Amino acid sequence: MIKEPDTLMLIGFMGAGKTTVGKEIARQHQSKFIDIDSEIERVANKSIQEIFKERGEEGFRVLETEVLADLQTFKGIVATGGGVVERPENIAILKKSPATIIYLHGNLESTISRLLLEGQRPLLQEKSTVDFFSLWQKRDPKYQSVANFTVETVGKTPERIAAEIIALFSTNEDELALLQLRSEIDAFDRQIFQIIERRMQVVSAVALYKAKFGMATVQHERMLKMRQLLKYDFEQSEDITEEMIDQIMTILTSSAIEKENKQLKR
Repeated sequence: MIKEPDTLMLIGFMGAGKTTVGKEIARQHQSKFIDIDSEIERVANKSIQEIFKERGEEGFRVLETEVLADLQTFKGIVATGGGVVERPENIAILKKSPATIIYLHGNLESTISRLLLEGQRPLLQEKSTVDFFSLWQKRDPKYQSVANFTVETVGKTPERIAAEIIALFSTNEDELALLQLRSEIDAFDRQIFQIIERRMQVVSAVALYKAKFGMATVQHERMLKMRQLLKYDFEQSEDITEEMIDQIMTILTSSAIEKENKQLKR
């Protein structure tokens, strides 16, 4: 059994949900929670914006290192800032930390979507997608290098992520790798169903187009051609078989036809 840590520290890119997930873990586990940025503001008696204005990023990072060092033995959940791995001093602290460090790993698309939902548009205006991707590539190996565990977050609610993290500490060590692989599979499954949901939204638009121009709901020739193309594209795959393509496409096309007929009342 993995020993339950006194200090659980969450790391990850901006918008990974560290604060939200951290609070949820604390709620489910009845633990204390602290956010490093909030603690920096308390120690400095200034807002993050004021610290940057007065001391610059380097001054902020110095404070961040001091607070990070102090929180290594905090009895509860600690949410770090996305840039905590930018300073070598911080990486050294994290590598030697008595805390258990969890890397909340998402993807660039979900991160940008989250930042937009949180209203951080100025941040996105300052950085292009290329800039974000470069920063992502730079930081990801650093997060990986200091983390004890990585938890996939794409498509999962904060409640689900928190439950997965808590479950790590009621798992036998020989099952731990399996648990993390299942976390990754769960993330892929949610992405698949999110794509299917978006596909069905496009189906609605297609139905309106067909109605406008008096087109038939079912177009057998196109459906057959699509299956043939998929089978050609994946003919070298050991995992995607013709039978699998037929089964999945039958489900997708049947659902689409049903939706179109219902929408157009045919």
